[in-house]
Amino acid sequence: MKPFLRCRIFISASIATVWCGSAYAVIENHSFSTTRGVGLAGAESALVDDATAGIVNPAALGFMATDAEIASDNNGLGEQRVGWSVLDFGASATLTGDLGDYLQILANVDFSNFDAGGLQEPSNVKSLINMAGALGGVSDRDTIVVNADAGTMFQYGHFSFGVRSFGQVGGWINNLDLVNLGLEFGAQQIGDEMRQAISDEGFDPASYTRKYLTGESFQNLRDAFGGSSTNDDVIAYIDHKMDEAVRENGLNGDNVKAAADTLADIITASGAGSQLTDNQTSITGRGFFALEVPVSYGHALNENFSVGLTVKAIFGRVYGTQIWAFNEDNEKILEDSLDSSVDRVNVGLDAAMMYRIPKWQFALVGHNLNKPTFEGYNQTFDVNGTPQTVYVPDVVLDPQLAAAAAWMPIRRLALATELELLETGTLLNGYDVQRLSFGSELDLSLLALRLGTYRNIAESDLGWVLTGGVGFNLWAVSVDLAAAVSIDDTVNYDGTDYPRTLRFNAGLSMNF
Repeated sequence: MKPFLRCRIFISASIATVWCGSAYAVIENHSFSTTRGVGLAGAESALVDDATAGIVNPAALGFMATDAEIASDNNGLGEQRVGWSVLDFGASATLTGDLGDYLQILANVDFSNFDAGGLQEPSNVKSLINMAGALGGVSDRDTIVVNADAGTMFQYGHFSFGVRSFGQVGGWINNLDLVNLGLEFGAQQIGDEMRQAISDEGFDPASYTRKYLTGESFQNLRDAFGGSSTNDDVIAYIDHKMDEAVRENGLNGDNVKAAADTLADIITASGAGSQLTDNQTSITGRGFFALEVPVSYGHALNENFSVGLTVKAIFGRVYGTQIWAFNEDNEKILEDSLDSSVDRVNVGLDAAMMYRIPKWQFALVGHNLNKPTFEGYNQTFDVNGTPQTVYVPDVVLDPQLAAAAAWMPIRRLALATELELLETGTLLNGYDVQRLSFGSELDLSLLALRLGTYRNIAESDLGWVLTGGVGFNLWAVSVDLAAAVSIDDTVNYDGTDYPRTLRFNAGLSMNF
């Protein structure tokens, strides 16, 4: 059973710890690039009032450093003459698809129980079914996406400049090969051992009505056992253990068919002499890191309307790799992948408009309007003695366009909303982001309290995310903390519920 044990160790560890991910596009999280913005659930574009305006909404710079006291200066932008966001940093992680469920299943599988004689135990039969459901159901949408950013910004009058870094990482199984993966003993022994489990459990196949293994799924399993009705009692027992697995939340009910088909593949391949070195299971990795230098200017056309522009030089580094699960030289592949990253320099363009009247502010902000692109490259690896060429695709910073509004009934209270008008890509194939955000802030002079919520309306797998933040203000120095956590979506791992998405930010700033 050693080959199966090696498969389990590698696949479960790879899903959990693969270090990088990318597809054809990367979203640059401007709405969540500041700690205050995270506390407001990303609804900051119409409220930004410090040096970070250069990366959030450069049009706000046009209203800064003005002498006139006017009714439409709702949040005191005219008083903001010099500001320094000394350091603002944050990180987030999001589980997509059913990755948490699959990790839980794989973590509970002891493949040594599938040695000869192991399937005589009813619990081991159920464990095999759970494992088949995990391997059969996993896709490139079951992964972890990680974002991180950090920066410093300085504002003087209507200008701002600074340095900011950001990156997005993740990974997914690219190809799961179950043809060249099987138990060491054949279908006949599998059937005999399961009959022993039937006897030990006191299960009666004759009186059992199958719930899941009907039609095509039933025929696939019958064919895997040789095509005759001899093992129909075993198939009934497998259906019974599937039902147990579903009721105990070990097997996702949506993946029952995948579990049945995968189990049929495993039984068919068992004892057939397939070579582990022929297995083509692979894990795709992509990564992108950027360092940008933004220079911004805002100009107020009158006391109510302002425009702004940010031009930024972007240094981008593209990473990529592909790991074959049963290749003996994966360590060398990883080393070669890190050494073969490609660096590119590009230019990004942001533009914004802002309109205000007493108690109301509105903003329209566009980021990366010129769609900066960073070229990919080809890599050639040696996989079990055979050259394999992998193309690492271009990385694109998708354009973002956001509309925002804020209501400030009094100077110290603000309610805001923001909608991203475009779907923007992520590192995952076909997984997009388009946020609808609501945020609020209560400024108590020495203490600012923030609360908000947002949802990615481009996808249905993640519900509303709750955000909160606090700011400590002492004369010209501010310290801010913020966090975001999914409130109605959790994944269970090792008996503990974890939020599907989690973010933390911290910042230190000075304003004069």
